Amino acid sequence: MKEKNKKERKSLRWQQRAYDRMAKQWLRDTGLLSYLIKDGVPPLASDPIEAIRGYIETDTDQIPYASGEIAFSSGAYVEPDLLFGMKKKSWQAYGNADFQKDMPKAYDLESRKNLYVAAMVCNQVGKKVDYNALRPVYSMWVVNDFRIKKSELEIKKEWIEKTEGSQVTRNEPKEGMMNLATFKIGNEIREDDKDSLKVLHYLFKCEEEKKANEKLRAYGFTMEEDQRRVRKMCNLSQGLIEKGREEGRNEGAVKASVKIIRGISQDFGIPIQQVYETQKEKLSPGEARQVGKHLGLM
Repeated sequence: MKEKNKKERKSLRWQQRAYDRMAKQWLRDTGLLSYLIKDGVPPLASDPIEAIRGYIETDTDQIPYASGEIAFSSGAYVEPDLLFGMKKKSWQAYGNADFQKDMPKAYDLESRKNLYVAAMVCNQVGKKVDYNALRPVYSMWVVNDFRIKKSELEIKKEWIEKTEGSQVTRNEPKEGMMNLATFKIGNEIREDDKDSLKVLHYLFKCEEEKKANEKLRAYGFTMEEDQRRVRKMCNLSQGLIEKGREEGRNEGAVKASVKIIRGISQDFGIPIQQVYETQKEKLSPGEARQVGKHLGLM
């Protein structure tokens, strides 16, 4: 049994790595990137998709992977997945697109996103600072935790504070220097979802290849190469989708057990440890550990 579990974990890790590589290949596609830009870069929100695709500074349909790091004076550095420029007449900006396949436990994702934005601004500065030459930056993050039910787009712009005497007013500018857009891909599609979220769902959470290709044709993904990549994503998605559902069920069981144990302890005046010992028999070993951690017993 242990050997079987070991093989399953190894297979899942391989599948996750392959899926991650394929997802980043999709992000390089200017067809997909133009939908992220339309919904994630407010100054271009009213422009048609084909026009936005032409604003991306590249000579091909695939922007190159970012090469090297963006370093800070402290010696620290960041390594974005993709970096690109955007230009519409006199308006110019820099962007990056990064893929996150889950909600990380090893670090705070918000801190990472803020650091990338700061790095992209600092990377424009030479020995002499020309403030007028600085382009605004747009950092776009695609988050695809398979436990996310509903899609969500979060837009975060730089805020400017003005202090007059004891009064502090906050004014949101039309375009800040540092801007963040986070696309959380849900397991479900809603009618009012942004086009970017619908496209990401059909590409990254593909359960039925035929249905996905049918839906994506309406968004301009009609090439044979598009269909080939959708097929690969569908094959890679299957195990990860089921794993996400299993984790979601386990997470639900853990939350319910924590609530029950705390309720029994409070209502009957029984120590939490004692209630936990009687209730954990109904849980799997993994769920029991999670419940114990939530209750502060481990």
